[in-house]
Amino acid sequence: HWHIKSNIFKMSMKKITYSFFFLFFIMFNVNCISNRSENEIIAPPDKAKLFPELSERNRLLGALLPERTCYDVLHYMINVDIDIDKKYIKGFVDIKSTATTDFSKLQFDLARKMKLNRVEYLDKNLKTSRNKDAVFVEFPLIKKGENFTFRVYYEGKPLQAKNPPWDGGFVWEKDKKGRPFISVACEGEGANIWWPLKDHIADEPDEGATMTFTVPKELYCVSNGRLLEVLDSPDETKRIFTWTVNNPINNYNISVQLGHYITIKDTIIRDSGIDTLTYYVLDYHEEIGKNHFKQSKDIIRFFEKYFGEFQWWDDGYKLVEVSYLGMEHQSAVTYGNNWSNWGGERSWTNKYYGIVDGLLFHETAHEWWGNSITAIDPAHMWIQEGFAVYSEALYIEHKLGYNVMIDFLLKKREGIKNNLPIVGPVNENYWAFGDSYNKGAWVLHTLRNAINNDDLWFSTLKKFAVDNAKSHVSTETFLNYIIKATGKNYQLVFYQYFYDHRPPTFEYYQEGQMFYYRWSNVISGFAMPVDIDLNGVEKRLEVSEKLSSINISEHSVIHIRDWESLIITKRNPDLKKLN
Repeated sequence: HWHIKSNIFKMSMKKITYSFFFLFFIMFNVNCISNRSENEIIAPPDKAKLFPELSERNRLLGALLPERTCYDVLHYMINVDIDIDKKYIKGFVDIKSTATTDFSKLQFDLARKMKLNRVEYLDKNLKTSRNKDAVFVEFPLIKKGENFTFRVYYEGKPLQAKNPPWDGGFVWEKDKKGRPFISVACEGEGANIWWPLKDHIADEPDEGATMTFTVPKELYCVSNGRLLEVLDSPDETKRIFTWTVNNPINNYNISVQLGHYITIKDTIIRDSGIDTLTYYVLDYHEEIGKNHFKQSKDIIRFFEKYFGEFQWWDDGYKLVEVSYLGMEHQSAVTYGNNWSNWGGERSWTNKYYGIVDGLLFHETAHEWWGNSITAIDPAHMWIQEGFAVYSEALYIEHKLGYNVMIDFLLKKREGIKNNLPIVGPVNENYWAFGDSYNKGAWVLHTLRNAINNDDLWFSTLKKFAVDNAKSHVSTETFLNYIIKATGKNYQLVFYQYFYDHRPPTFEYYQEGQMFYYRWSNVISGFAMPVDIDLNGVEKRLEVSEKLSSINISEHSVIHIRDWESLIITKRNPDLKKLN
């Protein structure tokens, strides 16, 4: 593994000792792999569980209907007054767009529990109707290619988060001194829970967004991008913060954080120059924030090496302390993970051998996988989450070596459920989380082994990331990159792993001087190599549904290298009868 060797030689003596300890530990475990239970991977049910039944709300939010495709959003100007005592917001949003076709009716989205006051266009109120979270607006005829801006006035109590960021909404909390500590996380629920917009992942505002928040005077407000100005309200009881984002941004990434923040400035030296990092932490966390967040510099350098430049330098890289675990809000990554590389709030965040804060790494990973390279539909969410987890594995390999990375992935494999395909139904507002994290990462690991050429693999990943920066992609987009890079058709491998819930089963049987093998529990035509250790020598088997065999010496010792691929292994004595 070429990219490991160079890094090991650059390590300090302390790190070398640390790495060799892990290498010895993992090598011992890998050599015993054949003795592990074959049931460590959760066996899939015969039939996949059913995807959720399509509701009217999700039909309207998930599909790109004519009332949505008729316009392309260019810019959002959000202006909101936040009443923290009443947990109430009120304001307006200007939606600047261009018409992609002639139309006289469009759809935007606003949660039904929020009050829609009016919609204005050219100083006139427009007629509206509502269906679930969709709002339909009747316009005078707008011609294709015409730019237009309409304003939506609204107010209400936004959805309150029950378990952020997974069960999201507004987070109305107190800090350790009993002071207001407010934030929002709404991936999956949708930004429409607190502001009006075209709420589909495929349409980001091409020219960015401007966010103005009126908040209590004693609080500091942090949002995405750069801070333009801070003004006092006319009655001097509140302050008005205006932030701006110059780049396209996922709707759910637009955020607001309020607290007694102090600002910490840091710098990062990159190949192309020096840039500024900004950390916003509560006033009593200044020292720990300054020390703990500096690891973000090494994380950024890693991602720029493997996946191309950070795309948001003009909007900045910020880390913002919040009361919940954290989210990948573009240019304002939020963090609430207990300030520890070893003891995070969630068990998975402290499985990184002390070299990095897992939460900080994962959310920063989304600045590439999710914020820059974005799924065209939430059904392809593995592109964001699977690549983020796989990046964690590569960082561990980068720091500690291949065998430690395998140990990390084996622990991740324990969480794979195999109840549903990774890719879900499109156009249904189905956010395919579930196995998209760990299984998505394992499929990438499997592809790396199948391709069996690390130079090609890593150059293909980087090309995919760089070519599709600030773009939307699907599973098929990535498949086409793999086919073009390798010259081989991996279509059936992709269909098996992404569109079927079953990992392939490698059936084998050893008797006398014969070793029999084949794939089962796979789609028709599936074929993929498997590596084995035969008497201590690594050997690659080309495996299909057709029964195959190799000649071996009697009593040969064979280990199936199932740490290289996401497969189920099954000893099947009946194979010799089929020969």
